[in-house]
Amino acid sequence: MRHSALTIAFLPALLAWPRAVPGDRSYTLTVTTATLLQTVRQLAFTDSGRAYPCRHNPACSSWGDALAASRPGITVDGPRVVLSIHVTGTYVVNEFIAPQVDGDLTASAIPVVERGLVHLTASQVAAGPNGDVTFRAFVGAFHTQLEEMLNQRAAFDLASYLAAASRNPALPPPRIPDLSCLDPAQIAVRQVGTQPSPAGLTAAVTVHTVGGAPRQPPGC
Repeated sequence: MRHSALTIAFLPALLAWPRAVPGDRSYTLTVTTATLLQTVRQLAFTDSGRAYPCRHNPACSSWGDALAASRPGITVDGPRVVLSIHVTGTYVVNEFIAPQVDGDLTASAIPVVERGLVHLTASQVAAGPNGDVTFRAFVGAFHTQLEEMLNQRAAFDLASYLAAASRNPALPPPRIPDLSCLDPAQIAVRQVGTQPSPAGLTAAVTVHTVGGAPRQPPGC
């Protein structure tokens, strides 16, 4: 009876006692296309609002080094992420011919996770309706190479970025809430996709925190 009385007396305290928190935490992170576009402009279109995607890029520098991209736009269409840009400049056909092109280019792809990295699949590249004849001919000639380049070379280490963002609050989204000082090895990116409203990209990630530890103090 004495033990029963003690148990009843301490029952409220036992119920309030902190329970073990599982070591894995799951999050669904979202970045709107508006936020993503702002980041892309800040990081890539740094030359008076232009970017040169083929400069120092062995996949296309031999023929597209002088091509400039500007006026970027990002939308989603079902599972696809759609990037639109305006392209101007010259591309090299041979040592004697380098025609000038001017037109809008649309590239779309489906993001997936492969071996922990975000890759693009089923890429499609097409010329917009307002391009000149030379530009449409250029896209017709090179769209297969451009699509293969996106499928094979476009990869993003989201786990490393999220770890860096957990240590540097100045980095743009996405970031994992309530946790800081993470190591990339703690973060597993399980799935990526799109959402229609608000238009954006999503990522399902799992974070392994040692013993379910809460966020560490700022400054790591």
